[in-house]
Amino acid sequence: MRFFDTNILVYAATNQDERKCRIAREVIAHALSVNHYGCISTQVLGEFSNAMLGKLHQTSERLEGFLEYFRELLASDITIDLIRRAISVKEEYGIQFYDALIVATASKLGCHEIVSEDLNPGQTYCGMAVVNPFLEPARE
Repeated sequence: MRFFDTNILVYAATNQDERKCRIAREVIAHALSVNHYGCISTQVLGEFSNAMLGKLHQTSERLEGFLEYFRELLASDITIDLIRRAISVKEEYGIQFYDALIVATASKLGCHEIVSEDLNPGQTYCGMAVVNPFLEPARE
């Protein structure tokens, strides 16, 4: 399974960078075509919603449409136990807390990859590789 970081959803929902938009939509569409292959968290959905309504100045109707589209991705709630795990991940890898929460959630869901533009591509966290789909070669 692949865990999608917030930036992938944002690129999929906007046309500010046509190339990244196309690629983000492709990797998400691929995950949606394979049952339970793509994962997100309530953290990602919250960050995505904040970006859409805030700095990207999107309408609530447009946001609702994308939330419905992303509904098919396996989502995880953030719990106290997950926050505790994120604290351990932060300390182990020396990364920001919210990045550690992404890693902890992806690990909990049994993902093998984290798809992100923000984390270091090729880096491994808790046995999961980080993949930046915007770098060449192929994204799959």
